[in-house]
Amino acid sequence: MKLHLQKDLEYICDQSFNIFKIPVYLVDKHGKIVFEPSINYWNRHPLYSKDAILQQLSSENHTLPKPIFSEVAYFENFFSINIVYGDQSNGKIIVGPVLFTKVLEESIIGVINDLGLKISTEEMEYYYRSLPVVSQLDFIHMSLALYYMLYQQKLDVVDIHQTNLTREKTPSQIEQPDIYLSEQRQKATDGRDLLSEKRLFQYIKEGKKEELKAIRSQLNESEKGVLSKSSYLRNVKNLVISGITLATRAAIDGGLNPEVAFTLSDLYIQKLEELNNSKDIKQLTDSAFLEFTERVEKGKKHRYSKPINVCQNYIFTHLYDDIAVTHLADLVEMNPNYLSNLFKKEVGQSIIEYIHLSKVDEAKNLITYTNHSLSEISSLLNFHDQSYFSKVFKKCAGVTPNQYKKGMVESKER
Repeated sequence: MKLHLQKDLEYICDQSFNIFKIPVYLVDKHGKIVFEPSINYWNRHPLYSKDAILQQLSSENHTLPKPIFSEVAYFENFFSINIVYGDQSNGKIIVGPVLFTKVLEESIIGVINDLGLKISTEEMEYYYRSLPVVSQLDFIHMSLALYYMLYQQKLDVVDIHQTNLTREKTPSQIEQPDIYLSEQRQKATDGRDLLSEKRLFQYIKEGKKEELKAIRSQLNESEKGVLSKSSYLRNVKNLVISGITLATRAAIDGGLNPEVAFTLSDLYIQKLEELNNSKDIKQLTDSAFLEFTERVEKGKKHRYSKPINVCQNYIFTHLYDDIAVTHLADLVEMNPNYLSNLFKKEVGQSIIEYIHLSKVDEAKNLITYTNHSLSEISSLLNFHDQSYFSKVFKKCAGVTPNQYKKGMVESKER
């Protein structure tokens, strides 16, 4: 790196760290750290050094001109951006580690047991508590801001997400691609499945819920491409991730707010990774496609004013927070009483009713797709206590959380 260029890069790294409060590293093309304005989290890590992991991230063989996201063995997440001049890569800026969610004690115990680590749970818990916890969406926005500082080019959030989902994670050299293509042509006796898939995403874009349900039942799930040869379950998950990514784009094209669409995509993909059987995965896939379609449909039917759209988007992206009407009023620069009346007039529900219904819908997802206890779900969704959570849940869903959970368990056992 040239001297004046090095100073510019150091300045960008320093400002990024001051803004984001997340470790930032400038490394050369050999993976050696040349600048770090960061808190040294790896001095606390009981298993490996920062030099080892940064070299691993730096050695990832890609020349993509976009931020690349990586998750390492122990839940930490990073993104890296290539420093490119002409056709030459001169190192990278690497940002991280961060966690997307708090690491639960049972997850730590599982990692220690699965990998046979000779380390105490307390040591690992101490390390994880030291890491910043950010949403994946916020982390991607950070990467876009840093990329703009470097190259003065704007990137699209959904494109970045899709680039990273489809990025090759296996060796880049494919053995005998012509043979593979020939085999696939022999299997593809007609184009009905391809046309059906195109119609499916078109129905999402148009918000056509009933048509979507019909075509989902027609698609033959057994005649799909293979995205993982080592694991059937991994293959199914990879296919679903690709489908959710395409559904995200279709929903955005249909008018859904990009931030809401991406957050929804991220939510379903995270839940997908927690599932262990194909039946639950299929149920989640149907739920994801239907959710996108219903939101597009709702948007086409209800053209709300900008303040109401802002409030709804905020509620959707902050379901795990304590949402106050006064805060929503501050966001849209309105008097709280005026906003409440406007929301009721346009949406047909009070703001509190809308928040409660949204939280209960999320609670249903957590009951269906995770192993969280009802008390944990109540706490996660920021209800004051479990009895209040049960009261709100019954009012919105018609049954108590216990009854809903029992019904889901019985449904899975059939």
